[in-house]
Amino acid sequence: MAKSKKDSEKSTNYITTIREGAIGANIFRGVTPDGHAYLYFSLSRSWKSANGSREGYSDRFYERNADALQAVVAKACDWISKNPEAADAEPEGEQIAAAA
Repeated sequence: MAKSKKDSEKSTNYITTIREGAIGANIFRGVTPDGHAYLYFSLSRSWKSANGSREGYSDRFYERNADALQAVVAKACDWISKNPEAADAEPEGEQIAAAA
């Protein structure tokens, strides 16, 4: 089966994930057409069905996610500002869990 654009992007440009509860920020490396490397992030929310038979990720958020969203965005921005060299390095893919 062919990889989706999202799967392909994650495998080739993915740097790390920062989590706060069910909310995650995936940090990626991007390159402009003129060769400038930069870092950016996307957000997702993990979920499970009420009976636990299904689980997945969503790009939809609710008011109840506000605190976790604010925290994970702040942590992702902080990580990017403290790791500018990651834009120029080959992505390795690590996971950083939020402190409890």
